[in-house]
Amino acid sequence: MSPTGDLVSNLTNELYRFSLEDVYGNISELLLAGVDTTSNTMLWALYLLSRDPEAQEALYQDVTRVLKGDGIPTAQEVNSMPYLKAVIKETLRMYPVVPMNSRLIAENDVVIGGHFFPKKTTFTLCHYAISHDKKVFPEPQKFKPDRWLRDGRTRPNPFGSIPFGYGVRGCVGRRIAELEMHLALARLIKLFEIRPDPTVGEVRSLTRAVLVPDRQVNLHFVERQKTSSEQ
Repeated sequence: MSPTGDLVSNLTNELYRFSLEDVYGNISELLLAGVDTTSNTMLWALYLLSRDPEAQEALYQDVTRVLKGDGIPTAQEVNSMPYLKAVIKETLRMYPVVPMNSRLIAENDVVIGGHFFPKKTTFTLCHYAISHDKKVFPEPQKFKPDRWLRDGRTRPNPFGSIPFGYGVRGCVGRRIAELEMHLALARLIKLFEIRPDPTVGEVRSLTRAVLVPDRQVNLHFVERQKTSSEQ
């Protein structure tokens, strides 16, 4: 494939002559990695916020402090909303999109921490278990976006939660996925107060390729009244 141009254009360009198998595989990957991932994270974020009015109010204040009127926030404005980013980071800690990942040592034997691993050894990293380890994250079952704020407090080990992977094998769509979620959540929280549906009860997670709720999640979106500064 050409190093220039977008993937979809290249897939549909006869010049590159992809096989139908390649096209189907790539389109399936785009739908799974580009839709299910962000939509599930947004669902979890809204569910957690609906159950935590204090965190929701802190997010609302963070967004309205920066975003005036009905405009779409710029990248610079998003960077000025630390609590917005913290909410997404904490959501991904509690409910990583992919609960585990694997890597294969392909070419050479390696020694890690004094342990010898021959080539072709498979390592499996369970993101969910690490990000719920109380030695890494105190009160791991509690939704605490504040733990990610850069306000002088001791922040968590950055490798305690790496839902997008790390390094050269990290998710290539990380930045666009984060931007989508930041923009969508900022818009929703400014327009609506999110309340839980009392009939749903406590939602648990299931692994279905990605981490999903074990039941349908219903939420109440209550339209906010505009203040004089927003009108």
